[in-house]
Amino acid sequence: MQIITNFKFMFSFFILCIVINKVLSIVVFFISKKNVTITQSHSLFSRNDLKTSDTEDILEHLCNVLEEWGYKNPTISENLEEIICYKNNIATVVYYLRDKEEVIGSEELYPIVGKARVKKINNCIIVTTSYFDSNLNNGIKSIKKSGMDLKIIDCNELTKLIRENIEKQILAEGAV
Repeated sequence: MQIITNFKFMFSFFILCIVINKVLSIVVFFISKKNVTITQSHSLFSRNDLKTSDTEDILEHLCNVLEEWGYKNPTISENLEEIICYKNNIATVVYYLRDKEEVIGSEELYPIVGKARVKKINNCIIVTTSYFDSNLNNGIKSIKKSGMDLKIIDCNELTKLIRENIEKQILAEGAV
């Protein structure tokens, strides 16, 4: 019985040594990488960051997200209110509304869709740092019935998308 107990202890100790060795080799790898220090810190992107970030930064993240979704050549307009991009050679316009109101309703939605129609674009994504009115579904249904492909992204979803984008950038850089 004593032999079995000793064997279990030695086997457990051996596995522990292997795990510690692997962890140390990973730490050494990251310490030895150029331009990466073990003290680099990255905070998660939050709703508060969404309110305090520059419009250009938010639009840059949006362009990255659009590219991940398969959109090509996202181009930010000079007025920083829209992004034009293409998917399967079909144009899509992304309108960015920054804290215009706390809640975006149908009355704000229709003029934006009108801008897309003037450009002869039938694919539209509306992104806001605010919230959409809970009664907006009827307006969206009527817009979609008219032939417009419309998607909306509110502050919660935008925060999540940007956070995921930042995490992917961190992983691509190899930072810890």
